[in-house]
Amino acid sequence: MQKSNLTEHKRSKSQLWFYRAQMVCIAGLAAVIDQYSKHLALTHLIPGNSLPLIPDVIQLSLAFNSGAAFSLLANRPEFLLWISTGLFLILLSLSLWQANSSFILRLGFGLILGGGAGNLLDRMYTGAVTDFIDVILIHYPIFNGGDVFIFMGSCCVFIHFLGQLKTKQSF
Repeated sequence: MQKSNLTEHKRSKSQLWFYRAQMVCIAGLAAVIDQYSKHLALTHLIPGNSLPLIPDVIQLSLAFNSGAAFSLLANRPEFLLWISTGLFLILLSLSLWQANSSFILRLGFGLILGGGAGNLLDRMYTGAVTDFIDVILIHYPIFNGGDVFIFMGSCCVFIHFLGQLKTKQSF
């Protein structure tokens, strides 16, 4: 390899590690925020009682979901744990492989991984995910910070691929 190519190779390799570390830090921060918010919910909320934040719009209500989204597979928690772990590992591999892409994609993968890790930790240690955010205005199922991070991350991934599609169409 020529000297300039070798230098460029080292720089791109170190940049890739930086991008991966960036994504892992985003995921770690999201998981810590999720777990801390659940800790607060568990220590300050009582099941069956709600704490209004904005009356008739949003309240905090402690609930436990042994299933997936909308309580799917609630009667099969062990199976769901294996499926969740497998999906997490697949997404982790995909995100590390795509780490050299745009910041919005790294942000999206980091948020999805962090939210998923927070919910996966709940499943592993308690058999159910702790939910506490209750949007009563639209009668939406109770959710948690990890779910919010997964949603925000999914929006980032969507925006990235929408931009990719728009770029390809302009040629």
